[in-house]
Amino acid sequence: MKNLGRGATLLVAVSLLLSACSKDNQAVDASPTPSPTPSPETLWPFTQLPGPIDAAEKPVLAIKIENDPSVRPQYGLDMADIVFEELVEGGMTRFISVFQSEIPEEAGPVRSGRHVDASIVSTFSDYFIFSGAARATLNYFANTIPDDVVVFNEGAPGMHRTDYHRKPHNLFIYPQDVIDSGKAKVSKTDGFFVKPVEAITPAGTEITKVAVKFSMASKPNWTWDAATKLWLRDDGKKPHMAISGNQLSATSLVIIRATETDAGYKGSTGGYVPRTVVTGTGKGHLIIGNVVTDITWSKADDLSQMKLTDSLGNVVHPAPGKTWVEVITTSGDATFTPAAVPSPSPSKS
Repeated sequence: MKNLGRGATLLVAVSLLLSACSKDNQAVDASPTPSPTPSPETLWPFTQLPGPIDAAEKPVLAIKIENDPSVRPQYGLDMADIVFEELVEGGMTRFISVFQSEIPEEAGPVRSGRHVDASIVSTFSDYFIFSGAARATLNYFANTIPDDVVVFNEGAPGMHRTDYHRKPHNLFIYPQDVIDSGKAKVSKTDGFFVKPVEAITPAGTEITKVAVKFSMASKPNWTWDAATKLWLRDDGKKPHMAISGNQLSATSLVIIRATETDAGYKGSTGGYVPRTVVTGTGKGHLIIGNVVTDITWSKADDLSQMKLTDSLGNVVHPAPGKTWVEVITTSGDATFTPAAVPSPSPSKS
């Protein structure tokens, strides 16, 4: 026992004497003192990583970013909390990049909106930024996207032309200028996917590669990197990089198999414009770590979160980290390369 010192010893002796005397007059409460309940950790809504106390109230920006091969590497894409890839006309894809926990200095190229964007951004956005859209799409946005989502088209705060590419691929945005505009009454968000009451690790199959086919022109791949525990993206020929020099990556992948209808108008090239539908229900895949699980997705309406359930009916959710959502339609597909099964060791005779 450590030396208490003379004064401390006297104090202990008096305390023991008073305690002994009290036993003659009243019962002693021997119940343990309850430990204070630890405060729950504050998490960013989309990444489920630790954040500030007001993480859920921070502004959420959804920015439409182009994916034509000529504009790669894009700006800011690697800093998005969650990215949605969707099919547009000509077999190309575009991204809805969602920023909250990290805000890039510059993002782009910013391109036009599509009908499906309303079913995604209405769920969580404070700001939705894009550059132009067909009249039918703008009318749909006006009738569908709630009033508390500030929709910024061309002329938005921080939107500017650059010399990075030729028109119309040179429109970029300073996201912090959008936030500083203060146009949105920022509201609390809980992310895009419904969170389970208790997190579970869904069962599935170990894989090493995901090949996503949107069209003959757009076939991105994801390869599992065991060293970083991340999925790394390539465009089918070479790594898909961001302007920062980072290869685009994700902790979790969600593949949504959605229906496709006619958007009701033709694109600038005169071709059919598909409309992806992500309300209702359908099948898909959730990939956490290097394990793929078959899921069913459901989304009641444009405002609702999307719920993912496994084959047992359990609600499942992407793992903490950045998530990419590949929204493929009936004309697309996703295939998986199984992890190699180790050969059994030869038995000793």
